[in-house]
Amino acid sequence: MHSAATLSPQPHRACGACGASGNTVCHTQRFIVPDGYPLPSEYTVVICRRCGFVYADPAATQRDYDRFYCEWSKYDDSTTATGSGLSPYDAARLATTASDIARALPSRAASILDAGCATGGLLTALREQGFTAVAGLDPSPGCAAACRDRGFEAYVGSVASAPAHMPKFDCVVFSHVLEHVYDIPAFFAAARGLLTPGGCLYLETPDATRYDDYLYAPFQEFNTEHINHFSARALENTARRFGFQPVLVEQKIIRTAADTLYPAVFGLFGDNGRTGDERMAICDRELPARITSYIGHSAEQMEQINRHLAAQLTKNQSVILWGAGQLAMKLLALPALAHTPVRALVDNNPILRGKTLAGAPIIGPRQIGPREVGPQGIAGTRDPIIIATLLHAEEISSQIRSLGLANPILSLLPHASLEARR
Repeated sequence: MHSAATLSPQPHRACGACGASGNTVCHTQRFIVPDGYPLPSEYTVVICRRCGFVYADPAATQRDYDRFYCEWSKYDDSTTATGSGLSPYDAARLATTASDIARALPSRAASILDAGCATGGLLTALREQGFTAVAGLDPSPGCAAACRDRGFEAYVGSVASAPAHMPKFDCVVFSHVLEHVYDIPAFFAAARGLLTPGGCLYLETPDATRYDDYLYAPFQEFNTEHINHFSARALENTARRFGFQPVLVEQKIIRTAADTLYPAVFGLFGDNGRTGDERMAICDRELPARITSYIGHSAEQMEQINRHLAAQLTKNQSVILWGAGQLAMKLLALPALAHTPVRALVDNNPILRGKTLAGAPIIGPRQIGPREVGPQGIAGTRDPIIIATLLHAEEISSQIRSLGLANPILSLLPHASLEARR
């Protein structure tokens, strides 16, 4: 799980922040992914030796990531994904982002494009700030349709494949988008093509210097989707490399639920109309140190989970995994579960239902019960249920019992460890 630092052999990606190709491997992340999943089941996390930027080096292309967000987008469903603004915490997050944009972009007549708009929550928040010319762009047709239902102009496509008839904008917003981008140079070239002369980019990403301060699950930010890990310095280096000068760069904390906080960094960057200079990058010495600490603490937690699961499972015992998301894909790669038969995985995400992971079907909570639940479900099983989350385990346990299931419930950590985490 936690590899010793070595030079990366034949890297697939150069550093997005400064363009250098020399890097040091600090971690190898492995997953068990669903059948047909477009993204790799393993990658290395590397540190740029020139500027200190931290990023994943997967054996993939930008096309693979574009396909993932088009075909596997969890953001289509407003009830299970962020970006809709339907939950009070998501609405508050988007309202703060709109307020931050309004502080740096005072003209309410400015035209704004939210690239990666999901179902339009930020567009709504921007409209409430008084912006009258806002539109969305998303690779998911379902997301674009949801935005239109809210009364906004919305286009289907990625930054690199924006429709030819789409107008240019004074500001393009990339809120929690850049951490997902494989080809950063192509991204900024395409982003500039969406701007009016002298326009600006609003960039917001998770703050990797504070991952370790808000660690709710081991390696939670080293998932299949997040492949760039920014600090404020790294965000400035990246923007300057492509000719965008910082107007405002700040950190903030986002409350994503009653008991979870999420660190973020954001900034507004103006297009200076000139080609950037890779040599302008300022070395970030804090980010590698903070990532190293995050990796160490995550590895310790993952080993705790592995030992606790191994102590609860018997040989050849099949299990049900309650959750089929990023943590579940990491758990299935643990030694404790590597040879454990999985009867089914239960998840609320409708995009995952009907798919297969670790040889088992992914079903919804209503497809499992003590009695017959239809041809796609499972019934009457006494297999232990592993709750594949370190948050809200008690709520999920209550949900399981409310469905009439008497199966043994296995936790990821001992009760005392969970209390200590709280």
